[in-house]
Amino acid sequence: MILRWGLLLLGCFIFLFPAQGETANIRIGIDNNPPLTRVNQQGEAEGLFPDLFMQVAKAENWSIEYVPCQWQQCLESLATGDIDILPAIAYTKERANLFHFADEVITSSWGQIYQQRNNNVSSVLELAGKKVAVLKQDIYLIGEQGLFQISENFNIEIDYVKVDSYQDAFTLLNNGAVDAAMVGRFYGLKNAQKFDLLPAPIMIKPIQVRPAFAATIPQQYKIDFDQLLHKWKQSTNSVYYQLLDKWLGVKNPALLPRWFTTSLSSLVGMFALLLFITFWTRKQVKIKTRELSRQQQHYQIFFEESQSIMLLVDPETAEIVDANPAACKFYQYRREQLQNMKMWQINQIGEAEVKNRLAAAIKLDQQQFERVHTRADGTKVPVEVYRSPIHTRDRTLLYSIIHDISKRKRAEQELEERNNFLQSVIDGVSDPMMVISLDYQILQLNKSARQQQSIPVEHGQLACYQLSHGLQIPCNGNDYPCPLLEIKETGLPVTVIRHQETDQGKRILELCASPLFDANGELYAIIEVVRDITERLQIEELLNENEKRLHHLAHHDSLTDLPNRLLFDDRLKQALSKARRSGRQVALFFLDLDHLKIINDNLGHDYGDLLLIDIAKRLRKCVREGDTVARMGGDEFLVLLEEVESVEMIAAMAERICHSLSHELVKGEFRQEISASIGISIYPEDAKNEQEMMKNADLAMYRVKSSGKANYQFYSAPQGRFLFD
Repeated sequence: MILRWGLLLLGCFIFLFPAQGETANIRIGIDNNPPLTRVNQQGEAEGLFPDLFMQVAKAENWSIEYVPCQWQQCLESLATGDIDILPAIAYTKERANLFHFADEVITSSWGQIYQQRNNNVSSVLELAGKKVAVLKQDIYLIGEQGLFQISENFNIEIDYVKVDSYQDAFTLLNNGAVDAAMVGRFYGLKNAQKFDLLPAPIMIKPIQVRPAFAATIPQQYKIDFDQLLHKWKQSTNSVYYQLLDKWLGVKNPALLPRWFTTSLSSLVGMFALLLFITFWTRKQVKIKTRELSRQQQHYQIFFEESQSIMLLVDPETAEIVDANPAACKFYQYRREQLQNMKMWQINQIGEAEVKNRLAAAIKLDQQQFERVHTRADGTKVPVEVYRSPIHTRDRTLLYSIIHDISKRKRAEQELEERNNFLQSVIDGVSDPMMVISLDYQILQLNKSARQQQSIPVEHGQLACYQLSHGLQIPCNGNDYPCPLLEIKETGLPVTVIRHQETDQGKRILELCASPLFDANGELYAIIEVVRDITERLQIEELLNENEKRLHHLAHHDSLTDLPNRLLFDDRLKQALSKARRSGRQVALFFLDLDHLKIINDNLGHDYGDLLLIDIAKRLRKCVREGDTVARMGGDEFLVLLEEVESVEMIAAMAERICHSLSHELVKGEFRQEISASIGISIYPEDAKNEQEMMKNADLAMYRVKSSGKANYQFYSAPQGRFLFD
């Protein structure tokens, strides 16, 4: 018995822990997330993690099978054990409850917002109302401090377009289908240029990237991986750092050492027995230290990855203490070169002036100014500087964010040239035109306005009310409404019609005023154009009358003045659209007048036309104000009932129409009973669209015709259920 149990335990041990030299088959999920993981066109896995696990496989005698999958599919496969390892996955507490994460961190990453070159999104707040492509179940989207949570905290609504891969997100952004896309840091660095995209200064949730092992495989595989990776991290020449340099272009991922967590835990345990107040104080210190450390990490990420030029300057010595990569690229110096330079070496104002300004800058909270800086190649570039002091433990530094404004300066120069060109252009406008400031002063006129008012080219201060009406105070009231006052209130263009007595009699003038905004979006003037529209209004009045008459004729029956088939089709389409939103019913009556041919044959078509007019009047009196009665042609009419509450209501309306139309026509010795046959179809029970409604009502009407006329019938109800007796 003991021997049997021993053999059984030995078999389990061999199954769980493969013997040395035996090859272990490991299935690794690969999603499309270059440069971390991807499957190339030859169907081969490549990237940082496939190369890393290939080296692990050689060392641990693993046989690897790569399983391509979309990100959501990869997560589900890891949870069900269909794959053994998902290599590039962000660590979270929730995922740690499902999978076994490696203790060793491979690298750090964060979510990066990208945009097209012609966009200028600079903060999360500017994503409000925009379409943003995001990866389904991405940790940067759904995790703590992810984009979902950030948007809720700032109370902004983002239109998320969820995709299966980062490549799909960049493709949508490149095609203009979305306004922005959020991808992982490394994917963006490697692929943004290919899609012609730029990173916005918005970074989401820094995270640690570790491999995750399925709960269904032995823990020994994770232990072996951690031990091997820990060994590689001890040597900067190891394959681990070579692969980081190859795929990410970094020598060291700047990870916290493992002993930091262990030491911190030991420190907490050491002081667990101290007085409560001491423990509470140290706990607060620990929280603040962690917060400061996190802030320092965030600042370092922001400083290193920002696309804006950033410098740290010692105001006492004017030395450049540090410069971010964007500054090195702009000034064309290496980082160590900039760190040994003085500010006057890149500034054009001279050493003495630089020292004086830096000394004064310490006392100011924030500064904004323009300078001309010199690059390594001697190029002088105008820049705009935002500078503020930051205080460290032992000294105060000046933190400067610098923007290249050479394009803006060129634009300003071009604007000045265009202003001169603009004056020549507006002088070619035949209507009088003026630019008026908010204090009623005329800033600019065209040639026509000067000639009309006999104003010289070089004129002094003129107010618009003096020029137009000879008044000494601004226009006001109904006689002379002031467009400037209205634009001040609304910020929108305004048109004013004025009547003026001239040598040619009473003329009608149209005054069109439009707002002018400065670069900050503030209203600073209006453009006012005056034109004589007397003849135009006379012509428009004639055209409008003709247009209304033609429109009515095109949409109404010429005999009964009821809506014709064209207008009825449009109202039916609108009624169905409204019913789909409200969930109400719509009913359509297809009505055929019985015995009209007998009337025409015996009394003539003129009398038949009089009967049709009478039928139209009777139908109008039967229906509600919001219902529609139309004539199809001949002896056929249509009735559209909206906001129907019940079938009984429809039946009551059908009975009312049958009662109203049923009467005896007597002309001399000629007598004829007049009645109507009605077919009814109901949305959505009988039909889903306009064509089916018409067809089914027509079929129901023909069933009435074949069963004796002078009645109504529903399309889908059993015969006789709602028949009128």
